[in-house]
Amino acid sequence: MAVRFCLAGVGSVGVGTCQTPAGVQRRRLVGRPDAPRVCQHGKVPDRSIATASTPYSRSSWRSAIIEEQGGQQQQQQQEQASADGAATSSRQEWANSSADSRSKRDLGDHTSHEDILSGLSAAEMRVKLSLAAGSGRLDLTDARLSELPAEVAELTELEELQLSGNCLTQLPDCISRLTALRRLGLAGNLLTELPPGIGALTALEGLWLHGNLLTTLPPQLGRLGALRALSLAGNCIAELPPGSLSGLTSLTDLTLAGNRLTALPPGELAPLTALRKLALNGNRLGHGRDTAAQEPLPLGLGRHMGALQELMLQGNCLDQVEEALFECPSLTELSLADNRLTHLPERLSGASRLARLHLFGNRLQRLAVRQLAALPALSTVWLEGNPQLPGADVAALVAAAGLGGMPALKALGLDQTQMAATRQQGGRSSGGVGEVLPRNVRVGCVMDWQGAGSGNGACADGPGYFKLQYGPQRPGAALNGAGSSNDVLVVAFGSAPGTPNWGGLLGKVYKAAQSAVESYFDVLYVADPSRDWYGGGDEAAFTYYRSRLAATTRCYRRVLLLGDSMGATACLMFADLATAALAFCPQVDLTTASIRPGRSAEWFIALKHRLMASVAAFGASGGGDSSDGRPAADGGSGGGQLMVLVGTWAHDLDQANMLPRAPQRQESAVNVAAVGRQQDRARRAARSAGWRDVGGAAGPVGAAVHRSPWSWQQEGDGSGASGPGGSSSQAHGGVVVEVFNVDSHRLAAALDAQGQLMPLIRRAVSAELSLRGAVVRVANLL
Repeated sequence: MAVRFCLAGVGSVGVGTCQTPAGVQRRRLVGRPDAPRVCQHGKVPDRSIATASTPYSRSSWRSAIIEEQGGQQQQQQQEQASADGAATSSRQEWANSSADSRSKRDLGDHTSHEDILSGLSAAEMRVKLSLAAGSGRLDLTDARLSELPAEVAELTELEELQLSGNCLTQLPDCISRLTALRRLGLAGNLLTELPPGIGALTALEGLWLHGNLLTTLPPQLGRLGALRALSLAGNCIAELPPGSLSGLTSLTDLTLAGNRLTALPPGELAPLTALRKLALNGNRLGHGRDTAAQEPLPLGLGRHMGALQELMLQGNCLDQVEEALFECPSLTELSLADNRLTHLPERLSGASRLARLHLFGNRLQRLAVRQLAALPALSTVWLEGNPQLPGADVAALVAAAGLGGMPALKALGLDQTQMAATRQQGGRSSGGVGEVLPRNVRVGCVMDWQGAGSGNGACADGPGYFKLQYGPQRPGAALNGAGSSNDVLVVAFGSAPGTPNWGGLLGKVYKAAQSAVESYFDVLYVADPSRDWYGGGDEAAFTYYRSRLAATTRCYRRVLLLGDSMGATACLMFADLATAALAFCPQVDLTTASIRPGRSAEWFIALKHRLMASVAAFGASGGGDSSDGRPAADGGSGGGQLMVLVGTWAHDLDQANMLPRAPQRQESAVNVAAVGRQQDRARRAARSAGWRDVGGAAGPVGAAVHRSPWSWQQEGDGSGASGPGGSSSQAHGGVVVEVFNVDSHRLAAALDAQGQLMPLIRRAVSAELSLRGAVVRVANLL
């Protein structure tokens, strides 16, 4: 299927293809060889968003090499050979690549470039190595390497080496020769262990190992005294060897989220006094511990951690925590959500700067006002999903919030069950949605919190955060099954940190409403504190999340899903429960993603199958145009569409290109003519800017493409070609992909910084409000 990325004001950009291990085509932008590099670790480059910059891609290197050699025919032969070779590869080959490579070495075979490269040609590798010798930087991201080329170890002056998104099952011990390295990216590989030689990289400042299969860490890792950032999220680490982290005294950012830790070695974190951010969420801390134990699980934190600002412990199995946790003087955010806590330490006042406290989804049996009032900077505290919290304690907290007992408090999160206990305590009857409460008290509905477990064997009291926050209610309308008179629901999925987000932005949408009608929608906040991609690869966990979502979404006529990264994947996995979605930078195929949980290939494949089935079913479940065949009122993003929004990072583009395309909407003859003229001007401007015209004549593009002057929108050729998995976008549901000129995975943050995110979300919500009642989803009828 011919595909174009149409850049308003710049022109058409061609697309090349390569093959992933699963045999799925991945399309790449073809740009100029002098393109700026893509940020690989979520940092938005410090420059304004503009149409003039060009994304880095392997195809741009291919173009440079081919032009230098003068062999256009050679390019076609290489691409065809790469496609043919990858098409014959199987999932078993991908999983057993380490065994194959070891067999070759046992037989004494010499491994050439051609043997180990599937994403780069030998010529490309030579060019990259040559440039790296002078620049000190080598980027082999997404090159599908199964082994590290021996020549890399010869670049002893190298300061940055990026190997993320490959198929490396082991790292050779000769990596120890690169003693000048300051940044090493190994995310999204198949590493099960690290070599002892890693300890020789004493100049290393950043080490990214998330999304691998590591089960332990070498003690030599503790020798990296200059290391400041260490990412180990999404691995399979069940135990930390003593000393593997204690020597990292310069460390400021440590994430061990999404592993299998049940405890930490005594005093392992105590020497890390420079830590500012510590993420231990989504582990099993406290699991299997004797319930009669009098002392809480020791973490080695306390008053000596003077720099610690963020501590994430949600999604574990803690039944109590140390008082020392609240003695970190600089701590501003603490998440203890989705554990088994029955109480907090009596004294909390040591955390004098604590502003955000997450306690939802626990088993709290008492919480005194004096405990929270001792935190002078506390601005938000979330207590939903603690059904055993006494009504008297809840009533006292509400009164303190309204009377200034906690002067900095902006939001106290409670649920209707807790408020019902408060009313029973005071002898009052149960009130409705419009009950008068202090403005800083946020009451929502948490349905069926004590549901079935996730099936992961850790914490089984219904994981996750599900809070339905009611918006302004439609006057005179009947209540639906969720107790609301509104017909529109926005489901806001949390991303990998595992805490609810989008609340501040949706609050701005409410405030920006120019009429009461624009605010008649509710919000369901959903989060997966375990960092497990909403259980997408596990039958029991996926069924659990889906059933809890469906319990709320079935009560509304229009449902808009909203998510970023892991949350965007959830948007696609549950798309058939909705009528529209905005998914920012989703992971589609986790076998090729750098950001992923520490799961098996089979788990990843199961998630992708469920995701693709949901996207294919989106058209049949009410997505797309209204029943009278007309598009959304504003003709733009989100109105009955499954929108995928990505930046120019090649990883995110590859993931988006795996999805089937939605059928194109018909435009009027006037719009076609106007857009045609605009594209002619764009093509002339592109040629003058140095872009190659590889896409042929441009076809008509909807006016929505040009809403933002620096975004591209992807469209198919309308031929009904099958997408991944053989799904025809004409016969089934599909997505509309919009690409923004942001070289980062953090697209939503970049758009928000530019003031573009809130208007985009507001348009999507308004589109759903204008379609209210026009379509009833099949899921509701069933």
